[in-house]
Amino acid sequence: MSKIGFRIPLTYRAILFIGLASSWCTGLIFYYMNNWVTVEGAFGPMKHPAQQFVIMGHGAAAFVMLMCFGVLVVNHLPSAWRLRRSRYLGITLTTLFSFQIITAYILYYIAGEESRALISNLHALSGASIPIILVGHIIRGRMQRRLAPSQPP
Repeated sequence: MSKIGFRIPLTYRAILFIGLASSWCTGLIFYYMNNWVTVEGAFGPMKHPAQQFVIMGHGAAAFVMLMCFGVLVVNHLPSAWRLRRSRYLGITLTTLFSFQIITAYILYYIAGEESRALISNLHALSGASIPIILVGHIIRGRMQRRLAPSQPP
């Protein structure tokens, strides 16, 4: 496999984008189902049975994203930092991913009933914004690369 540095090889980008898309879609589906979908059960309204499988898929995708985040922090971030391109969006992405990790841990292990709704909403809002900021980060980095072709890739 090729080395991950400033430019992320195609294989790693594919893993990153598939993990991100899976995590994003399952997260939004779970959020929707958890807040607005109920079915009629034997003893009255209850959560949809598929909700359990959606959150399990979200957790699996989140583990892939956690590994991708670790690779990016160790490899991409230090080499990209030296080039001074798209730093603010990169810092924003790093902060959002860190926030996602922290709020996921809190939701799974710590949150009580009174704080769960707030933390869940914050987790969903920040998670939903990641793809938008990532696209901005990529576009800005490519624009800056075109403007400064004398710098190494």
